[in-house]
Amino acid sequence: MEIALKKKENFDTIPVIDIEPLINNENSINLKEVGQKIRDACKNFGFFYIKNHNIPQSHIDILIFVIQNFFNLPIEDKNKIHINNSKIFRGYTPLGEEYTDNSYDWHECVDFGLETKKNDSNYKKLLGPNQWPEGQASFRKALEKHWDLMIKLGKKITQGLAISLDLSKDYFLPFMDKSHSYMRVSHYPPNNNRNKKNIGEGIGSHIDYGFLTILTQDKIEGLQIKNHNDEWLNAPIIPETFLINIGHMIQRWSNGYYKATVHRVISPRNNRYSVPFFFEPNFDTVVSPLDKFCNKHNSPSYKPLHFGDYLIDTFKNSYSSIVDY
Repeated sequence: MEIALKKKENFDTIPVIDIEPLINNENSINLKEVGQKIRDACKNFGFFYIKNHNIPQSHIDILIFVIQNFFNLPIEDKNKIHINNSKIFRGYTPLGEEYTDNSYDWHECVDFGLETKKNDSNYKKLLGPNQWPEGQASFRKALEKHWDLMIKLGKKITQGLAISLDLSKDYFLPFMDKSHSYMRVSHYPPNNNRNKKNIGEGIGSHIDYGFLTILTQDKIEGLQIKNHNDEWLNAPIIPETFLINIGHMIQRWSNGYYKATVHRVISPRNNRYSVPFFFEPNFDTVVSPLDKFCNKHNSPSYKPLHFGDYLIDTFKNSYSSIVDY
């Protein structure tokens, strides 16, 4: 399949894309222009910022504030929602317990999924209640609001990705109507504990396992991406934007036309807080290379993959040192 691409010789500036036409469902000419920009960004970086996304800055300010308050709690309080209490990989992970790229990550985090009641739980499909800290009503309120906003925004970005691949705007949406998404709140403190054995950076080099990630950041940098020249590129903080990256699922769907980009977070000099939202397909979606990306000269590079089964295996591996599953 041939899609026109604006080639760049230098891969040193992650693009900022105005997605107002996607938000407002504007005419096809404007949408096509947005799709072209997303295509160039995905091919050249695998990352791009979005602006004019219709998410109030006041919400982001409250979100970062309540997250900071949570991580300032005593470790005993945070451990009450330890991830090992959950059968579905949700809850708090302390500093230096998550393992990435052959070392332990110097961050603490809390993982959340779609909130369901205990009576509606299905642990085989990773469905069930989240763990919420006691006495932190504003924390829960802000995060539940963020979940709803990110699901809506994720669908809009998904439409942009479909357009960028010369697919119909809504092509991927039936695979996302019961999106099995995840949300994480993260704290990256300065690494003043180098004496602890095998501690790496804030989080080691990796690609994201899923479809796309919407990253909310505070004002402290730390994220780096690896460009096509195999160089680490700093992702600056750009006010009133989200940073988007594509994951392994769209790499499989596009038969490698788009590739997930390796990235990491280096330990900052000051406390860094972020909220990655992993917008994902439905649990039972089978992901396989689309026909338009395969031909006699470019055979399918990936076998069909059941997303839910893949997700469980991924989480088991990621949390093997933390969770008794």
